[in-house]
Amino acid sequence: MTAMLGLKTRLALSRTLAWVGLQAAPHALGELVGALCAGRVDVIVIVQPDASVEDLLLGYRTALEASDGRAVLGLATSESLARQARADMVAADAVVAPIRAHEYALTLAVANNRTDLDRAARDVNADAMVVTADLVDRAVALAPPTLPDAKPWFAQVNSVSQARSAVAAGARRLALPAIISQRRLGMSPRQFVTSYRETLAGSWRDEMEQVTFAALHGGAQVLGRSFALGWPEAAGLSRPAPDAPPAQAQPYHAAVEDDLWDGTGRRERGPDDHW
Repeated sequence: MTAMLGLKTRLALSRTLAWVGLQAAPHALGELVGALCAGRVDVIVIVQPDASVEDLLLGYRTALEASDGRAVLGLATSESLARQARADMVAADAVVAPIRAHEYALTLAVANNRTDLDRAARDVNADAMVVTADLVDRAVALAPPTLPDAKPWFAQVNSVSQARSAVAAGARRLALPAIISQRRLGMSPRQFVTSYRETLAGSWRDEMEQVTFAALHGGAQVLGRSFALGWPEAAGLSRPAPDAPPAQAQPYHAAVEDDLWDGTGRRERGPDDHW
């Protein structure tokens, strides 16, 4: 069901964002992305500043296939490469003009200080934001997460304890610690996502039903307190969301939720290398 929703609808319903490095090889990246999706991550952004164009394109294609439509997939990269990959989301610092890789794509502004946050919050071309933990109070004031028409934003956290503090301060979406190497997680990727989603479960159940309803039905409406929506399956949708992508969208996006590496001519890689 999630893959049938438009990108903006899926963004509004999102709770967790994962930053992912290319890993040691394409198959390792594919396995990681698949496991993150099994943990119900909502957004995955591939970030590897020192990677070549070829590696990033191969990484995006690999992650797109592994995600199988279960997560919005993005890139933190240049405009030309993002357009070449037709990335569904492009992440960039808030000081950079938002990059939209295709007509229906999303833009993500990363704000590291109050000035950048204020700028991104006003920018109609920025669809969502990531803010540092010290900016949560300001982000809540600028874009209250419980308002259906507020710009979605993710609080960047480095631990589950910091996530709990951010949620207590008003954050309702979390950007998780970057996964440079799966070996460093200390747990399975699925458990990693679940541990952060659990910090959000109560607030989404108690406070975000209006946001969920508005996202699924294309506008804010008054709900009775007894109406509690969870995942999109509960909504009983009978038509596509208004912002649904056209029929010719990539086939990977048509799936419903629930070996490229040959090593030829390449040096041996360590756990933190990208291919």
